[in-house]
Amino acid sequence: MLAASMRTFNLLSFSRQFMLAIIAVLLIGMVTIGSWIGQQIEISALNRAAAMSAVYVESLSAAQLHDWPSGQIVDNETRDVFDRIFVEGPMHREVLRFKLWDINGRIDYSTDHAQIGLRYPLKSRLVEAFSGTVQAKISNLDQDDNQSEYALGLQLLEVYVPIYSAAHDKIIAVAEFYLSVENMKQEISAARQRSWALVALSTLAIYALLFSLVRRASDTIKNQQRDLRQQLEQLRAALDENDQMRGQLREAGVKTTTLNEEFLIRIAADLHDGPAQTIAYALMRFDEFAATCRGCASSPGSAAQDLQSIKIALQSSLRDVRKISSGLAMPGMDEMSLADTARRAVHDFMRISGQTVQTEIDEGLDKAPLSVKITVYRLLQESLTNCRRHAPGGSPYVQVQRTDGQVSVTITDHGAGFDPQAAAVAGRLGLAFMRERVRLLGGIFEIDSAPGRGTCIRARLPMSTDEMIHG
Repeated sequence: MLAASMRTFNLLSFSRQFMLAIIAVLLIGMVTIGSWIGQQIEISALNRAAAMSAVYVESLSAAQLHDWPSGQIVDNETRDVFDRIFVEGPMHREVLRFKLWDINGRIDYSTDHAQIGLRYPLKSRLVEAFSGTVQAKISNLDQDDNQSEYALGLQLLEVYVPIYSAAHDKIIAVAEFYLSVENMKQEISAARQRSWALVALSTLAIYALLFSLVRRASDTIKNQQRDLRQQLEQLRAALDENDQMRGQLREAGVKTTTLNEEFLIRIAADLHDGPAQTIAYALMRFDEFAATCRGCASSPGSAAQDLQSIKIALQSSLRDVRKISSGLAMPGMDEMSLADTARRAVHDFMRISGQTVQTEIDEGLDKAPLSVKITVYRLLQESLTNCRRHAPGGSPYVQVQRTDGQVSVTITDHGAGFDPQAAAVAGRLGLAFMRERVRLLGGIFEIDSAPGRGTCIRARLPMSTDEMIHG
């Protein structure tokens, strides 16, 4: 039951939880304060009634006992006077029982004449009264001297008043009398009702004030939460749009890489089929023309040398065109695995440069998007070309591995090294092109180099087109 109540409580809003807790606290406080005030009202009313009655009774008793020798039972004349006051007179309606005690615990006078002369153990309140203080308390009437009072069947207020001598220098007796609390109960009940009404109204006012404050704070929190949700929705929409645009950009990068390679292949084919064929034809015709001119007697002596120079220039141009054409395109890349593509790039470099390359290529790198194979090939091609340029006598190290679903490419040389930041400022196109190729596919490109300690280029590329676009 308690667990179910706690679950229900936890489902409520913060403001409702707070108000329920405040109601519980205020109710407990109201009951506590109301009970305490009611108790104080009762004590105050009883003490006030006892004090007023004590003053009156003490004045009457002192007037009758000013010539009374203490320690003796009152004489008949004094007893008759007390009977007229407390038994026959109007006081008997207020004072239901009256006794006069001496310091030894003997009753020297009682409205119940049967108790006169009897001795009883001194009660604590009687002892206090003989020390000079007025004592008042609602009595349980369970003492030996209270049998007659108990027989009345009423709840009584027991009051002890010290009686002083005429010179007021010593206490000669203690007057004990009993008052009915029935009339005082009505007064106390009315006062309690007023106090409870005041406490309830105060509690209600406090609750209303707290409710208004919490309600206002709750409305403010709700408005802020609504605004925050709207902002989050706008941010989520912006992020989705940003992801969509990033995906489109990477998709465009993938397509651009493929189209760029196709464009290079077309240029290479055009160079091979166009200028290269034309230059080859020109060389063939040039050889025929040179053979004819050798027999010409009228040819100056320098003609043969000029023709040779032209031939050498044409042959050099043809080699350059063929070299450019072979560098722009690598036929059959679609059918090659990624590992074969990396080995092909290294083999082409060693064939052209004559340098040896240490390799560590993962044989498990088989299928990969064409854009990834193109990027790996161009990355190795450009990096190894830089190694030949800046570390011609060394042996570069190439590592191509699969790492966490991505291909990791590392090219290391032990050349002179350089400052990567200074190279970026200087605008070295080779490094810039490599970095942009990798970034277009959503990869990571890093350069670790410093003057005097060689260069290490690292790149990580996704292995799938979906990861390129949405990664």
